[in-house]
Amino acid sequence: MHRVFKFAGILVALLAFSWSSRASAEEYGSGFGFDISVPEVWLVLTRGEVADNAALLMDDGDDAALASLDPEVRREIFGRIRRGEVEIFYRREGAIRSFVDNVNVMKQSAQLPSSDVELAHLCGVLPEEFSRVFGRPVAIDACEMRERVGRRALYLQFDGVVPGTTSFQYQLQRGRGTVIVVTATAADENAPRMMSEFEQMVSSIRLR
Repeated sequence: MHRVFKFAGILVALLAFSWSSRASAEEYGSGFGFDISVPEVWLVLTRGEVADNAALLMDDGDDAALASLDPEVRREIFGRIRRGEVEIFYRREGAIRSFVDNVNVMKQSAQLPSSDVELAHLCGVLPEEFSRVFGRPVAIDACEMRERVGRRALYLQFDGVVPGTTSFQYQLQRGRGTVIVVTATAADENAPRMMSEFEQMVSSIRLR
C-alpha cells in the first residue's frame, strides 16, 4: 500500500517565521543522495546550517516572527533537519503577507503505483487522507504519473496545508521501497511562478 506522506505539521510551523543566514547556493548536494540546482533567490536549509546557527534558533533575539513560534515547535523542526529527516528551501523574495514560499525534501519508505489500477486507487483515496491530515477539505487538482530525471515520478497538485496556498509535489523512486518526496508550497498568487521554478529545480536533480 502506498504511504500517504504526512508533512502537514512541519509545513505549518515552518511557514510561521523567516530565517536569516549567509548560506545560499546554486548547486546543492542533498543528504538524500542527489544534487540539485537551486536559484540564488532560494535559501537552502541544511543540517550544517542549522548546526552552525543553533544558538540563534533557540534564542528569540530580535526576530519578532521567530519569537512568535513556540519554542518546542522550533526545537522539533530544527531537530528534524539536524537528524537529516527533512531539508528545506525557502524563497527570500516575493513573500505574500506572512507566508514564505518553500520547498521541502524528504525520503520515505514507499512504492510508486506500477499500474493504472494502482494509480486510480491512490488518486481516489488521497483527498480523504489529505483532508484528515490537514483538518479541512482538500482538493487534489492533479494526480498522475510523469517522467522526470529519467524515471517514473508521481506528480500531485493540491490545496496547501495553509489556506490560500497551493502545493506541488513530485515523488521519485530512489530504489525498491524508497522514494524522494519534493514538495513546493506557494501562496496562490505566487503559484505560477512557483510552478516554473519548481519544475526547473526538479528537472535539475541528478541522482547519485
